[in-house]
Amino acid sequence: MDFFAHQEDARRKTGLLVSLYAAAVVMIILAVYAVVAAMFGFGSAKAGTDVALADFYNPNLFMTVAGGILLVVAGASFFKISQLAAGGETVATMLGGRPIKPNTTDPDERKILNIVDEMAIASGIPVPRIFILDGENSINAFAAGFSTRDVVIGVTRGCVRQLSRDELQGVVAHEFSH
Repeated sequence: MDFFAHQEDARRKTGLLVSLYAAAVVMIILAVYAVVAAMFGFGSAKAGTDVALADFYNPNLFMTVAGGILLVVAGASFFKISQLAAGGETVATMLGGRPIKPNTTDPDERKILNIVDEMAIASGIPVPRIFILDGENSINAFAAGFSTRDVVIGVTRGCVRQLSRDELQGVVAHEFSH
């Protein structure tokens, strides 16, 4: 595995996603402008006259529509960023996770608690809260948070049930690396 090649590939894919997002916003602006222009009758030519592309363009209307769409997109983006800024617990809860209680008697939950405790001791960081996604039978896990103070580790029920202790330890170690 070439770490730097994977890192460069991730950067390239991120750039592509940002470009596609910008293209989608432009297409939304154009689509909404077309609908609004049609509603207000722009581009409706008189019978027997030639219709030019310029007949469909109204700069004031276009700027109003574009500004409105950009305001909605920016507002929604800032709203979601502010939601996620509350920390990893918010992300885990939004995904349907519930915190595992330290005094749980469930053997699967005890296993993940012990593994996370071991990893925290080995890495020298505070023990993160652990969330389990009970409704997910697939094998998956995530780490969320901005610092070691608000980080959580989330694991799916399938991950805890289907993996051996060694495999689960590898998954948790991977999440600690984030």
